[in-house]
Amino acid sequence: MGVTDDRTSFPDLATERLVLRGLCLDDTEFIFAHFSDPAVVQYLMDEPPLTDRTQAADLIRFYLEPEGKDHNRWGLVRRDSGQLVGTCGYHRWDRRNRRAEIGYDLTPGCRGQGFMAEAVQAALRHGFARMGLNKVDAVVYVGNEPSRRLLQRLGFRQEGLLRDHYLVEGRFFDHALHSLLGREWRPCAERG
Repeated sequence: MGVTDDRTSFPDLATERLVLRGLCLDDTEFIFAHFSDPAVVQYLMDEPPLTDRTQAADLIRFYLEPEGKDHNRWGLVRRDSGQLVGTCGYHRWDRRNRRAEIGYDLTPGCRGQGFMAEAVQAALRHGFARMGLNKVDAVVYVGNEPSRRLLQRLGFRQEGLLRDHYLVEGRFFDHALHSLLGREWRPCAERG
């Protein structure tokens, strides 16, 4: 299976209720509000919460950079309202070893409605079919039970514990490493 080039690696994706589209600078207000919301950033320990709109615009520009792209971030847009409700994307795309890490976040008011399962399934389908991935990793704070349950429903297995993986405000936090191989993945609808 071939790997797509950087220009076509991360096209827009559609699900029943969502469109996963690339972020743009028009999304700055949403990105600022989203990633400064304590309920959103509670378990995102790899980056501090945003404190101003300039940081939000810089984050979007990071994902817009086309050269040597080993990462992306789709905005999750509800098809019924056109409202952005979260993000999802790949990090650390290692083309040689055909693996990448997935990350995701959702506006609190949309949680528990299946939006993230829908979005992550679309991203996984794209990752295995178009990006040529063999393995997708997810690194999750051990206290983030909703995320861990989502990964389990999608077929991920916990590989191990990353002790003291992130340092936040003087404290270290353990994270669990989960993974899914292409040969193991089946959409939730096929799981029964």
